Amino acid sequence: MIMRAAAFLVLFCAACAHLPPLAPLPDETRAATLARCHQAFPPQPWRATHTIFATLPFGHNGALIGVTAADAEGLHAILLSAEGISLFDGVEKVGGDGRVRLVARRAVPPFDRPDFAAALMSDVGKVFLSPAGAPTAIGSYATGETVCRWSPGGGDVTDVELASGGPARIRTYRNLHLTRQVELLGTPAGGFFPEVRLIVPGAGGYTLDMSLVDHE
Repeated sequence: MIMRAAAFLVLFCAACAHLPPLAPLPDETRAATLARCHQAFPPQPWRATHTIFATLPFGHNGALIGVTAADAEGLHAILLSAEGISLFDGVEKVGGDGRVRLVARRAVPPFDRPDFAAALMSDVGKVFLSPAGAPTAIGSYATGETVCRWSPGGGDVTDVELASGGPARIRTYRNLHLTRQVELLGTPAGGFFPEVRLIVPGAGGYTLDMSLVDHE
């Protein structure tokens, strides 16, 4: 109950359009803390399959299968129906000029909307890919949780929050507003948590409950 109350307080502060402040940790604990924060993300290369239950606006809920993979070349995501029919197949790669290129190889309605591919790849990236570079701050919230924060100039701010057993959640902010929260549930194996819940707040928000089937 205490952890839930603390998480609620942090979410409440996020709604106030500012980042939760971090009190710095002692220098001698920073390396170990960073190593624990990186445990929130599977080491590349990897491939994983999840069953997904999507809770969408207006009661448009449904079950899907997600197959994702990542390596040095980029990110690949496939959505299948519960019967195994391919609904979406997208690849996101970073070119030699540093620009991200997204190609939708297959997209059937309603997954062919212009903004769907970018939103899906962003969701996958926020859940499974570590932010680039080193964190800009390692500290603790006023509520006590230890946090690694990545805040590249002009981009999203990502907080990885630790609990006593390891990474507990990932929060992403844009323009000081919380845009995504990822709950990491259970004991990870090979960098993958058995259950992951992605929450996108707001009037058009949604929740994805992801259960790990296999990974390599």
